[in-house]
Amino acid sequence: MADTRVALEGDVPITRAPALPRPLRALGKRARSAKDGVAELVLFLSDLVSSIAITRPRLRDILESLEQVLSIGWRPVVFVSLPIGMTFALSFDSLLGLIGMRSLGSVGLVPAIVREAGPLFGGIVAAATVGSAFAADIGARRVRDEISGSEVMGVSPRARLYLPRILGSMLGCPILGLYATITALIGGFLLLVLLRGVSAGVYLNGFGVILRTGDIVVLVAKGVLYGLVVGISACFFGDRAKGGPAGVAAATRASIIASFAVIALVGFIVNQIAYAP
Repeated sequence: MADTRVALEGDVPITRAPALPRPLRALGKRARSAKDGVAELVLFLSDLVSSIAITRPRLRDILESLEQVLSIGWRPVVFVSLPIGMTFALSFDSLLGLIGMRSLGSVGLVPAIVREAGPLFGGIVAAATVGSAFAADIGARRVRDEISGSEVMGVSPRARLYLPRILGSMLGCPILGLYATITALIGGFLLLVLLRGVSAGVYLNGFGVILRTGDIVVLVAKGVLYGLVVGISACFFGDRAKGGPAGVAAATRASIIASFAVIALVGFIVNQIAYAP
């Protein structure tokens, strides 16, 4: 009855606008939430930049964050990259075997690992391990009001807590990317040379045929950018955590998902800049 009620203004009947379907209302709510999130991210980044001029992060804190990045991330990187390298090598070996050129497997494997797979898996593993650890730590501090307490006492959490983790991630992710690249190439060597009978000299010759110094520069640059993404994502979502342990878990999950998406986008953009004809 209430939905069909007609209000009269003069002689013109005015009816209530029909409600939007539930999927459209949910989509609009998500769009508003995304807009608010982008605005909060811009404000968060501006606060980070302004905090540098006020309080410089201590070198000791940066080195501690770097040590944490490497100690947490190197084992998962090695364990993930070794079978990934073997899988890539098997794919190239099977493909080139169709045209009788199995000995050239390393020529395709080396650029695929060095240019893309190595830094990508290093960044992804860093997001899943280091990023989640940072986000959970900051989120726990936020819900326990430790960060609010430090702000009340005039201690900037951005300079003492966030920036060291971001800089540590930027320094540590290129190293993890190198770990991933070397381990994946070792995995490719094990499969092609020991299991598929390719000559070790032929495999190593692929490095000189296709690998260039610029590829190493791009690998390191990707690692720095991936570390920046992981650090900012972990600190941003951890800082927004609320609602107790469930809120910390939600912030950690959001940090990992956002890092994965942005890392893939950044890798695509860098490839277009570095390798586009």
